[in-house]
Formats: sequence, structure tokens, C-alpha cells
Amino acid sequence: MDIKGLIKSRYTIRKYKDVPVPEHVINEIIEAGRWASSVHGFQPWRFIVITNDLLKMEISDILIGKSKTIGSGLEKLLLLTAKTIANAPAIILVYNQNVFKDVAYKFHKISNEKVEKRYINIAELTEIEAISGAIQNMILSAHELGVGSCWNTIPLFCDKEINGVLKTDEQLIAVLSMGYPAEDGRRSKRKSADKTVKYKD
Repeated sequence: MDIKGLIKSRYTIRKYKDVPVPEHVINEIIEAGRWASSVHGFQPWRFIVITNDLLKMEISDILIGKSKTIGSGLEKLLLLTAKTIANAPAIILVYNQNVFKDVAYKFHKISNEKVEKRYINIAELTEIEAISGAIQNMILSAHELGVGSCWNTIPLFCDKEINGVLKTDEQLIAVLSMGYPAEDGRRSKRKSADKTVKYKD
């Protein structure tokens, strides 16, 4: 399938068959992520792959626990995501190592310039944009390989608790759940181009 076909036919999958995703397939998916574009080639991403059922359940339980205290109508989303993670044969936690942000901060410090918050925020944003590109590469690669995926950001409400389990202090960006589809997905209707595209002469 060509790239346009992959983009248009890929859809979110939350229910998976009880079939492991082979390690070489996961590695191929991550390899697609590793080749994403990044600011000045800093490649700020880090991926943690979890296939251990107990560890996945521990992360799922964190979301369930948060659903009991968070309010704001987010309970159902947390519970849905907890179920998705527990059901997935594999999850990939995507982190930002903040390497470019750290360089930007150190540059200002060394040059005795006042560190502008806006400059640091832009540095961090460029890293998140690069990591988003890596994620898009991975979910498209998974689709090409017949692996369903879901790009989960709801776990960010529990990032500190999840980081405690994984013993990291890096910035959690997303949790990708992956497995062979046990449901038929569907694409949401696209807005018309005239509502999202504008040309300037």
C-alpha cells in the first residue's frame, strides 16, 4: 500500500486478539519512529516497550485509581484507556528526554544571557513536534504490518505515578497500545479542505 493509502486507511484499535506481537515486528515499528525528523538531529525520543502482563496491569490500575479521584468528567476516558492498556499485547511508552531544551538552557547560561521562558518553551515544543512525528511513523508502520494501535494521551494525567513504577523522571508524551485487531475500526469523517486549508497570494 502506498503512503497515502496507509494514511487514509489507518484507524484506532482499542480491542486486541490475545496473540503476542513478535519482538521483530515491534522492533520494525520502533525503527520507523527512530527515523522521524527532529530538530538539529537531536532525536529527543525514548521508547519503553512493555509486554509483561503484570506491569501492564500495574499501569492500568494506576489509571483506574486516578479515575476515582480526578472528576471533571474524565473518569470514563481513564477507565477506557486502562482497559485498552490491560488488553494490549504490547504497549510502548514514548518519552521526551528534553535534550534540545537542556542545550538551549545551557547555551543561555554559558553566554550569560537571561534565559527567556519563551525560548525554552519553543525548544520543548520542537521536541514534542519531533516525537509526534515519530509516533505517527510508528502507528503507520504498525498498520502496514497488520498491527492495530491506539495513541493514548490520557495516561499523562498519571505521569508521575507511571514514572514511579518505571523509575524514570523523563517527560511522558504518550502510551501506544498495540496488538492484532479484535474489532473493526473506523475513521472519523474529515472536515472539508475549505474549512482547514487557506492559500495566500
